[in-house]
Amino acid sequence: MKKTIIPSLITIGNFVSGLSSILLAFRGYLFLAIIFVVIGAILDSLDGMAARKLNAVSLFGKELDSLADIITFGVAPAIITYSIVFHDAPLLGLPSTLLFPVCGALRLARFNIQSENQDYFTGLPITAAGTMLVCLNLLCDILGKKTFIMVTLFLSYLMVSKIKVISLKGKKLLKKVS
Repeated sequence: MKKTIIPSLITIGNFVSGLSSILLAFRGYLFLAIIFVVIGAILDSLDGMAARKLNAVSLFGKELDSLADIITFGVAPAIITYSIVFHDAPLLGLPSTLLFPVCGALRLARFNIQSENQDYFTGLPITAAGTMLVCLNLLCDILGKKTFIMVTLFLSYLMVSKIKVISLKGKKLLKKVS
């Protein structure tokens, strides 16, 4: 078995989590849909870690990861947000809800053409933006619709912005104490 299959299987798990999230949201299981996006975030961090650990980083894996990410962290959060926050005001949330996955796709396209081994990302990664958005849905009654529009627009902007976000890829966050 080729070692590149392991990270790809984890990435497919991310994709399946995102697709499951969308299907659950359509059926009204919104809390469970949010959980599946969070599971996708965990799998998204594991696929890259596995690829680096196994020395199995590939262009195929990078492209597959981006396709999974647009579903799990672009489309699914938009559908969940639209379903939870704007279910009773569909036209109000439509522009910001549509913009979020578009900006996520632009962010992923830019990431895919950037050179490797950078210490930072340009723009907020879609994984972070999508996970934040779905988790904020748990506070929708407190935040309100107008605030949600602003948050969605702000996260969309951050994804396509030129801000530098530190990359933790391959970095040890905790040093072993001996």
